[in-house]
Amino acid sequence: MLIKISIILYLSSFILLTLLFSNNNNTGYALGQISDNSLEQNNSSELKIQDLFSQTSKSVVQITVIDPLSNAQQGLGSGFLYDKDGHIITNNHVVTFNEGNNNYLVTFSNGNSYQAKLIGHDPYSDLAVLKLSDPIDIVLSPIPLGNSSSLRVGDTVAAIGNPFGLSGSLTVGVVSGLGRLLPTSDGSNSPFSQFAMNFNIPDIIQTDAAINPGNSGGPLLNLKGEVIGINSAIYSNTGVNAGIGFAVPSNTVKKVVQSIISSGKYLHPYLGVVGMDITPQLAKIFGLNESKGFFITDITPGSPAAKSGKLQKGTITYNQRGEIIDADGDIIVAIDDKEVRKIDDILTYLEREKEVGDTVILKILRNDKVEDVKILLDPRITEEDSSLLQQYDKEPVPKQDDFLTQCYQFLPKSLCDLLR
Repeated sequence: MLIKISIILYLSSFILLTLLFSNNNNTGYALGQISDNSLEQNNSSELKIQDLFSQTSKSVVQITVIDPLSNAQQGLGSGFLYDKDGHIITNNHVVTFNEGNNNYLVTFSNGNSYQAKLIGHDPYSDLAVLKLSDPIDIVLSPIPLGNSSSLRVGDTVAAIGNPFGLSGSLTVGVVSGLGRLLPTSDGSNSPFSQFAMNFNIPDIIQTDAAINPGNSGGPLLNLKGEVIGINSAIYSNTGVNAGIGFAVPSNTVKKVVQSIISSGKYLHPYLGVVGMDITPQLAKIFGLNESKGFFITDITPGSPAAKSGKLQKGTITYNQRGEIIDADGDIIVAIDDKEVRKIDDILTYLEREKEVGDTVILKILRNDKVEDVKILLDPRITEEDSSLLQQYDKEPVPKQDDFLTQCYQFLPKSLCDLLR
């Protein structure tokens, strides 16, 4: 009886193994390997470039900025349909000629043009929202926003826009960098726009998809047909594409645009510290093992950092060759227990995780000791608060250390030492 049971078990095992190996030969992978079915399922949701263009291009528009007095064209850019209410997303610098006092003409790929009005804009993220104001006789098909935090360097992306006024143009490339900083830009020369240009937009996407003048405000798309960025700028010495373009990430767009639609603006949390990333030279002066942290050299008057009363701006001493020979002051090494290697880490954390009214705890390295400083985040000033710019324009009387710093830049150290 035991022999019969053993034979039955042996035959059952043999049949089972035969079926397994037969199945493996048909599917193309062996025992111990992981199936690529999950990858195939992910790839199956991706569109061919041709299909991507046909699916989304009808919702990408050309924006013409017109001077209401002269009726002359002031600017040209791109945008895309955000929702079925007729909201169009574009760049701030596309629409802010004459401080936004313009007429706007939105043209779809089929040639239909409609008047639009400016709902609001945000120079700190280079985003703006228009709304179609004419009766619409076409079906509105918004392009969905994707998750920009899931992007990886090497992902295929496509840019659709109107470079040099050539409507409905498609270029394809890859994500060539993530987490870049991009200086803000504005089409106007108002005192506020000049102030706003002191700030950087964090978490920027870099791409080698060709972006040229006229592409600004158009969508950067993944292969699922989702907007993962708003094309905003290029790095070029000639003003045309040189293989490095920049886009505002869709996760920033999601936060900013909803606020613009509801209130006409977005309030950015900020600290109000000015400084520089720790260099190997500064690390050596401060006795640090690594070149990481943010050295505070100034504090903006009236800012959250100034209101706290607990941060100290540092001083730097240069020799006659412009080299740093001494420094003293506070170094930010962490924010809410997240390591700070450079200013990018602070800006990205505030934009991603914090809102106005939140509190952050900065870890400050001061005199070889680490201290915690709690700061309540205020909003950066908006155009409505432009009168507050006067306090930023007031230059404090230089202290002796400031005189020395300037002296070391132009005179021999022996002469500057006499000022001590």
